[in-house]
Amino acid sequence: MTATVDDSGVFDGDAELDIAGVRCPVRVRLAGHLNPIDGQYHWQGLAYGVPDDLTAGQRAELTIGRRSAPVRIVEKVPSGQLMVSGVGAPPYDLASG
Repeated sequence: MTATVDDSGVFDGDAELDIAGVRCPVRVRLAGHLNPIDGQYHWQGLAYGVPDDLTAGQRAELTIGRRSAPVRIVEKVPSGQLMVSGVGAPPYDLASG
């Protein structure tokens, strides 16, 4: 799957979620914004195709290509995806495709 950031700022593509050394291939849809109060980039979105035993509150590493970033698992939504969030440089290129 080719992954890019679309004109609305949404990244959609393949990634790898690493939780305590266990790596899971996932697909993610992520978006973010620069927070004017703290000056940091805040990003979040959904991870699809995750194992059933993952729970909210866990910390992980999200890798997309050669980029990685720490991520927090916020919650599992009713349809089964994980809501994830991060602060700082995201694991994807912010340039539009």
